[in-house]
Amino acid sequence: MLLLAALLAAVTAGPVGLPAAAADDGTSVIFTGAGWGHGVGLSQYGAYGMAREGYDYEQILTHFFTGAHLGVLGEGEVDAAGPLWVNLEYDRSELALAVVASSYAGDPGATPVPVTVIRNPGDPGEERWDLDVEPGLTNPRIEITWDGESTCTPTLFAAGGAAIEPAPGPGPCDLDLEWDGWIDEPTRLVEIEGCTLANWNTIPTSYPPCRYGRGTMHLRLGPGGMDLSVELDIDDYILGISEMPYRWGLASYGGYQALAAQAVAARSYARELQIDRGTPGDNSCARWCHVRDDTTDQRYIGWGHGGEGQAEWIQAAEETAREVLIHPDAPNNHVVRAYYSSSSGGATENIDEVWSNPPREYYSSVDDHWSLDPSLNGNASWSKTVAAASVAAKVGLDEIISIHVTERNTSGSARTVEFTGVSGGDVVTVAKASSWVKSTFGLKSIYFDVGLEQPPPPFVDIVGSVHYDAIAAIWRDGITYGCNPPANDRYCPTGSVTRGEMAAFLVRALDLPAAGGDAFVDDADSIFQDDINRLAAAGITRGCNPPGNDRYCPDDPVTREQMAAFLVRAFAYSDPGAGDRFVDDDESIFEGDIDRLATAGVTYGCNPPDNDRYCPLDPVRRDQMASFLDRALSGAGA
Repeated sequence: MLLLAALLAAVTAGPVGLPAAAADDGTSVIFTGAGWGHGVGLSQYGAYGMAREGYDYEQILTHFFTGAHLGVLGEGEVDAAGPLWVNLEYDRSELALAVVASSYAGDPGATPVPVTVIRNPGDPGEERWDLDVEPGLTNPRIEITWDGESTCTPTLFAAGGAAIEPAPGPGPCDLDLEWDGWIDEPTRLVEIEGCTLANWNTIPTSYPPCRYGRGTMHLRLGPGGMDLSVELDIDDYILGISEMPYRWGLASYGGYQALAAQAVAARSYARELQIDRGTPGDNSCARWCHVRDDTTDQRYIGWGHGGEGQAEWIQAAEETAREVLIHPDAPNNHVVRAYYSSSSGGATENIDEVWSNPPREYYSSVDDHWSLDPSLNGNASWSKTVAAASVAAKVGLDEIISIHVTERNTSGSARTVEFTGVSGGDVVTVAKASSWVKSTFGLKSIYFDVGLEQPPPPFVDIVGSVHYDAIAAIWRDGITYGCNPPANDRYCPTGSVTRGEMAAFLVRALDLPAAGGDAFVDDADSIFQDDINRLAAAGITRGCNPPGNDRYCPDDPVTREQMAAFLVRAFAYSDPGAGDRFVDDDESIFEGDIDRLATAGVTYGCNPPDNDRYCPLDPVRRDQMASFLDRALSGAGA
């Protein structure tokens, strides 16, 4: 891109052509960065790297959460955790659930039980229906619809598909589903029909149905429709967390201690939210829950996600049972909300620098060089290319001149990015928070740098020219091919434009149709004869020898006053403005055309900064002609 100084410099062709980064000129914005995620708290790849180096899970956690230490739920100053409500679906108007036998149902000594549907649970008038699996028959189901107000209608189907009679009918939306979900080996599962969850621990990724075997399921009415949650023990909840590759726990990967650290972090996160959010249905979860089952909180996948390392994950969850991170300054029973993300750009974040949170010792920036190891982390480095025109539009600029990270956080991540460009003809700078840049352009983290990258120049002799963008623009539009055929790798920017070349420029720019005759007697030997005839037929040229005007003078250089006449006729500029724009064109027969060209914004003058002269008899150079044409074609003064 042109430097800002070049943008502001005045040249003989009038105002410099603005950088064309907002046009489809191939100019790109290149983001280069590292890490993936918000960078606060535990770095998962950092934990993996530490585990491979022999650190245990307590050392990993106390490294990433400064001043924190392990505590046990229900011991000492740490309260025991009650059942945790996890939201699975929300704002639904229709919902279908199926009852499925678990793998434990056929075990010796197992006693399968039905799933009991309870309407108005705990109310003296509660209603109950049992749904149970029968071998060889389709699974029993329940379909629930919401009327948009306060009534839900469940329809129950027994194994084999027959509707249960009498039908429950419309009623309150409070429904519970109970089964043996509070034992270690439940015999029944509840499946949400039409729902699948990606299982990243299989290769390739599989998409098993959403099934839940532990706890009790609750359907409640929220402000946007039906919300479905499961209530279960917090340690049972951890068994279904899928936030770190389970395979890291295999001996061949060497990351078992990272899994254990993840289990404690997930339990701490859930417990702190449980305390902070309070009663389900009347809290900031807004989905009848303490935690949501997606990455807005933590990814809970329920039952049946196998794959490499599943046994190691279960072992890590069970070996760390009830363990949480605590810190004396943590506000909710000293339990730390243990944030985590995939990886950082070499150091984690101070929470107060990236979010609107107060500073906390346990959310301090710490070393995370493990995340920059490409043998461990596929996001140790990354890049993303975005068209400069798209960036300009998102930022609210017409064109982009430069982009820089102007402020960085303690971790080295970007804090503020400044976009300098053109808006409404003025050079302006727009500052944006790195979080806005990340979300707007889909970046993996705020650990990035940014710069502009132009496509290769169309000609070897225009690099550094203040007319670069205009020349590149008319080349892209097929208006110029170059000046040294057949190679045409040069533009000859300082060469004069001949009248024959002027005809070719305008014919290509305006796509003028073929002419029926030969307008002039002196162009038979010119390679531009056809262009000259087209120009004459369009009324853009009248000749060079008035009053006869039977000659075109194709090899003569075009003067600035002649160029004004050509462009005024070609683009139909009619407004002379106040007239007499320049002091040196009073003797020119083209003074009116010069005034019209200036009023249209195609030229400013020839003697910056005053620009009270036009230099009508000076020849027009090829680089200046490119700027004139580009500005005219871009609608200057429109």
